[in-house]
Amino acid sequence: MVRFGKNGSDATSGAVRLARAYTKRDHVAACGYHGWQDWYIGSTTRNLGVPKSTQELTHKFAYNDIDSLNKIFADYKDQVAAVIMEPMNSVEPVNGFLEKTKELSHKNGAVFIFDETITGFRYANGGAQEYFGVIPDLATFGKGLANGYPVSAIAGRADIMRLMEEIFFSFTFGGETLSLAAALATMTKLQKEPVVETIWKQGGKVVDGVNDLIRRHGLKDLLSTGGKPCWSFLLFKDTDVYSQWEIKTLFLQEVFARGILTLGTHNISYSHSDTDIENLLKAYDEIFQIIMNVLSDRNLPEILRAKPLVPLFKVR
Repeated sequence: MVRFGKNGSDATSGAVRLARAYTKRDHVAACGYHGWQDWYIGSTTRNLGVPKSTQELTHKFAYNDIDSLNKIFADYKDQVAAVIMEPMNSVEPVNGFLEKTKELSHKNGAVFIFDETITGFRYANGGAQEYFGVIPDLATFGKGLANGYPVSAIAGRADIMRLMEEIFFSFTFGGETLSLAAALATMTKLQKEPVVETIWKQGGKVVDGVNDLIRRHGLKDLLSTGGKPCWSFLLFKDTDVYSQWEIKTLFLQEVFARGILTLGTHNISYSHSDTDIENLLKAYDEIFQIIMNVLSDRNLPEILRAKPLVPLFKVR
């Protein structure tokens, strides 16, 4: 069964409320980023304005660390309503992590939720759950569902979803149908055309090209790629002179100056052409050389035209 919302935070918050209603429990185990609502953001350093009692109900576990989740269940025995996680971000699941997380959740009576706000309709038409072969009890979708129109969705087991009739999940624009028409058109195109296949193919060209440039410029100790070709990351490390945030500020300064909008991720779409990829790699080639020169000359403060970035808050 499916219930529609308007943005990702609607869907994740609705799923958590649903899990609490279903299990009659209050605590939540979370891994990844799940929106701005109190139940999640209270567990981060951006928790200003969130009641302490709410903050104390959400507990983070580390990706690929099943023991960190097991500890939450041990510390809050028979109190965890939901385990909510992004199935993958920049790091691959290892040692059957997704399967073990689902098994551990069910063993402890918790509802297992995938936040597929980003992985949905990138990894496969059925999301990361189809790609990895791990089906959650509930899943949330957004962003790509209607190709940019404001809509999101909670989907999952009928026995849990029926409680949607009992919990309160409503908003002014909840009945807006233009976005539903856009979602139908988008999903129809996803099924009729090789959208996901093309995204993976074009994304593979980006990842291969970026890795080649990293090798050619001798930056493997500073830069690497992560994620999947359909949604990949340019990852930065600290150097003995500059932090990763200082280097990333330089990177963004230079990439923006070349007319490319990115925050260090490659969010491939069906419309990205070979020419787009060539332009991206040409810009990276120039910028990687600038980074090499800065590391050699140690003159970053003279090159930067803005204050260095600082992390918003630690998500993973």
